[in-house]
Amino acid sequence: MLIGIVIGLVLPAIGYAIFYLGMDVADKFISARASENMQLFLIALNAVVMRQFMVKREQDNIGKGILMVTMAAALIHFIYYYSNWFTA
Repeated sequence: MLIGIVIGLVLPAIGYAIFYLGMDVADKFISARASENMQLFLIALNAVVMRQFMVKREQDNIGKGILMVTMAAALIHFIYYYSNWFTA
């Protein structure tokens, strides 16, 4: 399960770093909307990778680790962007 947690954390971090560096090289401003959409895309990418491990490869423990990280990321994302907890 630890390997799944690491994969679930590293994969979106690498994806976001590539997105950030690509926008920086292109001299584009990263809006809050673009950042939010990229985070949702990376959560979905994690879900696809989780399915690959759980269904196709039958490595359930790795899939469960990725699932745990994906669910936590989705929960944090929706609390941050769609709740009143972080507004002034």
